[in-house]
Amino acid sequence: MSTRRRPSATLAGGARGVETYTRVSLYLFVLLEPFFYLYALAALTSTPGQLPDAGPASALAGLALVHMVLCFGTVHVGFDGPLATGWRPRPVVVALLVATGAVMVASVVALPSYGGGGLVSDPRTVMIGVCGAATCGALAVATPIRRVALAGLAVPVVVIAVRFVTDVSVAAVVLGAASYVFVLFWAGTARLSMWIVEVVRELDAARQVSARLAVAEERLRIARDMHDVVGRALSAVAVKSELAAALARRGDPRAADEMDDVRALAQDSLREVRSVVAGYRAADLATELDGARSVLHAAGVSVRVVGSVPELGAPQVDALAWVVREAVTNIVRHSAARECRIDLAEEAGQMVLTVGNDGARPDAAGVAGLEGGAGLVGLRERLAAVGGSLDVTAEGERFVLEARVPAPPPGGADGSADGSADGHADGSTDGSTDGSTDGSTDVPA
Repeated sequence: MSTRRRPSATLAGGARGVETYTRVSLYLFVLLEPFFYLYALAALTSTPGQLPDAGPASALAGLALVHMVLCFGTVHVGFDGPLATGWRPRPVVVALLVATGAVMVASVVALPSYGGGGLVSDPRTVMIGVCGAATCGALAVATPIRRVALAGLAVPVVVIAVRFVTDVSVAAVVLGAASYVFVLFWAGTARLSMWIVEVVRELDAARQVSARLAVAEERLRIARDMHDVVGRALSAVAVKSELAAALARRGDPRAADEMDDVRALAQDSLREVRSVVAGYRAADLATELDGARSVLHAAGVSVRVVGSVPELGAPQVDALAWVVREAVTNIVRHSAARECRIDLAEEAGQMVLTVGNDGARPDAAGVAGLEGGAGLVGLRERLAAVGGSLDVTAEGERFVLEARVPAPPPGGADGSADGSADGHADGSTDGSTDGSTDGSTDVPA
């Protein structure tokens, strides 16, 4: 039976993954620049006798390499912050603009320009257009596209001016327009990529704010409940205490009755506080399984949950939930686990919860002495209270914790997984836990 997975299980990385992908893509985009320069050199070789001297050609190649490195540096700086403070550009931007001008001048000096033909027969236009487009693309990473488009107008102006020296015709204007379209394409691609990153960053920030607001709202709710429960009782205690003190000063025997009322109010208030706190502390097995997957995934541990949440009484479910919570806490704090497997199965009239990992360390607390961990002692007490038991084994790096509680009698539950956690047992409907297909859920972290 197919099992649905949450997006986080298949699209790992989140905002950070999107940023990494976009950063690498922009870096690779910068590396396209020298390939266009090779196209210009190929145009030279297509016309015998027009090749430039080796010296100017080497100087031009060196300048083009420096320009590419500066484009790379500008993209790197712009990805993490602004390229200018007020009207003061960053040093790498100044160096890039200087290198761009140097490449354009060197192209005019070192490369020939032909009077006829189109773009292929004019390596000057290719060099100037590619150099300008690469510069605008690097600047567009952290610059509004309108400013980049305005600055990119310098590229067609230079192309038309250089072309007019040898070919005063409509072809010069056409080439200038084509070079500007190329500049806009390069810069627009870079800017669009960064726009996606910025949107993802804002969404991630909004998610974090939402989480903080949820925590704050929960704190306010707890404070409100505690105020409603305790405030009234404490007010009554204060009034009764004052009355009892006044009666005691006068020697009135009713002071004892008032103090008895104060004691009763305090006991009632204590019971109410315990009931409120018990509601917040109640553990849910489905929720704990979901939390275990999230926590272990964040710790870099691969998680596999097999089986579905059983239909048990509240005390048994609460005890198993505490086993999951304590086991996951120990894995994160006291182990170097790479994999963890959680199994839920019914055996011999008992529900068995098994939590195993491959990262046990003999020197870790609660592992070297299996009976010495305070957390394990507490789990045994909880399970014993509901007629269950806890077994712990450690063999080498393998650490297994097995908890057992009485299973419901035959016919008392249909074995369905209506209480299963979302993302763990969505595909489990018949409650079987053979560990392979129906009733099992494999959730890789």
